[in-house]
Amino acid sequence: MVLAGLIIVYALTVTLQLTGRETNTRAFTFHIDTTGTTEIDLYPYHAGRQEIKLARTPRGWQLTSGSLTVAPSPGSAEALLSSLVTVPTQRLVSRSKDRWDNYKVGDTTGTRVVVYKGKDPIADYYIGNGNGMSYIRANGHDEVYAADSYLESMADKGVANWRDKSLLHLNTAILTGISFQGSPGYVLSKKDSTWWLAGGRVLTDSVTRYLSGLQYYKGSKFADDFTASASPDRSILFSGAKTPMATLQAWKRPDGSWVLNSSQNPTAYFAITDSALTHDLWRNPSTWVK
Repeated sequence: MVLAGLIIVYALTVTLQLTGRETNTRAFTFHIDTTGTTEIDLYPYHAGRQEIKLARTPRGWQLTSGSLTVAPSPGSAEALLSSLVTVPTQRLVSRSKDRWDNYKVGDTTGTRVVVYKGKDPIADYYIGNGNGMSYIRANGHDEVYAADSYLESMADKGVANWRDKSLLHLNTAILTGISFQGSPGYVLSKKDSTWWLAGGRVLTDSVTRYLSGLQYYKGSKFADDFTASASPDRSILFSGAKTPMATLQAWKRPDGSWVLNSSQNPTAYFAITDSALTHDLWRNPSTWVK
């Protein structure tokens, strides 16, 4: 009876320690129930393990890192959470703590991911990569497992790569007007299939080429140090037949560079050089005339 009791206690201890995992020593699947998940904390290795918090709020997911609080890129938090629901592994690669760093799953060499329901963590993993594989270790356990290669790349990225970099998403097929407001200011308008400027036809091919680069236009560098305390120096209004589609605003900085903001992503500001602004976005009237 004593022996049987000890066996039961041991079995319960192992079960509690491996909650969410099958106990196959060669390969198993990490499981978590994400219903009611409230937060994901990330410590990405390649971003210096700077803490990133993804918190679920009544308005959607919110990203916080240091003093910065912004919305993450649409769908990015959901995609990460979905990838963590079930993590099938291919094989056990090590049971030795001495080999953690070989697989980049050590306390200082791995990307840590902690998932919470309220104040309680329901998953706590270290994720690494190497040789085209991802590796995963549950915090508090020595075993390291080889997993699908995409997992590490989804978790190990800095704040900028979690944020929404979109500036413009235009359906150019229904676009009927482009208003350039600033110096010089003018309007391009479309009637049937022809573009016009001040009563004269313009080069349709040049407008088509211009718009092709703006269907999915993204910023590259956030300007978090910028506050829009004055009206923009330049604006571009893109309009459909009945309603505005998007407004792009630009403020010139003392060093000659610019800061951009879009009505389609109103909380984000992006730095851009004068040459990039001229090449990608702003056009003088002479650009379009035959």
